[in-house]
Amino acid sequence: MEERILTKQEFADRIVRAQAEIAKTDLDALLVFSTESEPAGVRYFSDYWPSFETAGVLIPREGSPALIIGPESLTYATARTQIPHVIQTMDFRESSQPDYPGSTHPDWKTILGEFKVRKLGISSWHMFPYAIMMNISDALGGMEHVVNADAVLRPVFMKKSPLELECLRRSAKVSELGFKAILEAIRPGMTEAELCGIATAAMLANGAEATGYPVWCCSGPNSDQAISRPTLRKVGCGEIIHFSIGAKVEGYSTSLGRPVVLGHCPEETRRFLQVGLDALNMTFDEMRAGRLASDVAKKVHGYIREQGYGDAILYGPAHGCGQMECEYPFLETSSTYPLEEDMTFMADMFLHRNGMGFRWEDGLIVRRDAPAEQLSSLGRELNILKV
Repeated sequence: MEERILTKQEFADRIVRAQAEIAKTDLDALLVFSTESEPAGVRYFSDYWPSFETAGVLIPREGSPALIIGPESLTYATARTQIPHVIQTMDFRESSQPDYPGSTHPDWKTILGEFKVRKLGISSWHMFPYAIMMNISDALGGMEHVVNADAVLRPVFMKKSPLELECLRRSAKVSELGFKAILEAIRPGMTEAELCGIATAAMLANGAEATGYPVWCCSGPNSDQAISRPTLRKVGCGEIIHFSIGAKVEGYSTSLGRPVVLGHCPEETRRFLQVGLDALNMTFDEMRAGRLASDVAKKVHGYIREQGYGDAILYGPAHGCGQMECEYPFLETSSTYPLEEDMTFMADMFLHRNGMGFRWEDGLIVRRDAPAEQLSSLGRELNILKV
């Protein structure tokens, strides 16, 4: 077992940085919300990842934060959290809504009163449950006292610390082992789900705490799907078999996207795959500190259009990564922000047309006066395998 990367001091520093951003606002506190499937915010500040239930981290303008959890998670949360103060509340119980007769867990009026909160910002605003929002609003005297605070925390998340970068590097290396296992095992007639199982097993056996997202294999007509899940379809020769594989290491997730063709590859398919690969490599070359994000996206998309594949573009050539494999910001032709050193992205080239598609994807760290640091280059070539 490799030594743990993240330290207690790392988590303490994150709270300090968050409070520095809160101090620029008129908020008394900020509530970071997370679910089992979208754990990033709470995991970032507490190292706790909810299971079944939801969770939040309440960060006051000054003083110590609290981890807020549901009724069943106390022993689990206290074994994981880097935040000593843990509060249970009924509102964060699991979605089946058990009654827990006799529960004495505090309501929002009690919790927010303890922290002297009059105006609260909520991070993860767009997935925050309406019913809980109304309970908080009632506790504070109206919705004018509750605001969207996603933008407040973006300066804290967007540039990564040295320890965060190390987590991402390790995630990429473990993800590579998942793809290596695929290359060694894949044969015509295997199912998409079977192949995903092989990659998942290899990653879990080599240091991943979980997959960074549900690993997928999309073959033949399924390769046209940008976001997908594996099926029991059997893979065949001469078709695109597209893999997206990612390992979660200490909460950090990268992705490795690769198309594979078994046996003969039609020339039209080969050229399509090559244009995507060239566009991905161009993205790495262009991602440098000081560049305007939109300029990078325009140049990469311009190249794809010049090659005759403009209709195959679905979205921008990169997106942020960290605690989630896909996090703010996206890199689009409309992006207005400059790239900064130690920002992290997934260069993500998904193209699709005529019922087939593929993804080339790898993580990168933005550098100054140099091409981006590549988290992986394993198998970034036309993977046309003999059978």
